[in-house]
Amino acid sequence: MREAYKEIMDHIAVTDEMRERILHNLRGGTSSPSVSRPRRPFVPMLAAAACLALLLAGTAALPRLSQLVQGDNSSGVQTGILDRREAASLQELSQLVGFPVEEVEEVPFSVTEIRYTAYGGTMAEVQYKGEEQSLTFRKTAEGGDPSGDYTAYPDTLVLELPWGTVTLKGEEGAYRLALWQEASYGCSLQSTAAYPAEEWTALLESIG
Repeated sequence: MREAYKEIMDHIAVTDEMRERILHNLRGGTSSPSVSRPRRPFVPMLAAAACLALLLAGTAALPRLSQLVQGDNSSGVQTGILDRREAASLQELSQLVGFPVEEVEEVPFSVTEIRYTAYGGTMAEVQYKGEEQSLTFRKTAEGGDPSGDYTAYPDTLVLELPWGTVTLKGEEGAYRLALWQEASYGCSLQSTAAYPAEEWTALLESIG
């Protein structure tokens, strides 16, 4: 094996040009080729395209969402899940919903503003506002509880009034919500302040 290797090496002749090239390489004249990392050009492009598609979809949906919530307010009507119309008086409110709407005659505070609102032609709302509290009367043609108050009150009390049965809800003998049925109509009276049963009785008997 050694004899064969020696014989091969004896036949190799190194010219001056080859010697200069070898010495030049040994001195570092030629840098080793850099190792390039594999490129993935499609991943950033796909991510950018996906973000752009989401942005365009959200922009297109915003006008429709705004129309659903606010609707056409040119005539005082707000269109959404339920049409909302403001009325100037109790009589106009009754005309908008198509059934008679009562008023609370004995409000237990000084009233600074009364707002009349019709919801979808099926529910009427009369809100009495004071400086620090308010009272909201609601009546719906669909029956049931129209108050929208889903608080789990610990105390309930049933009142027997000349025109029907009323359920009061509150805590510790003070009540904030009254519910009753008037024929096929569901009614509620909600207060931001709590009152004892005696005051609620006088309050409810003044509705007419």
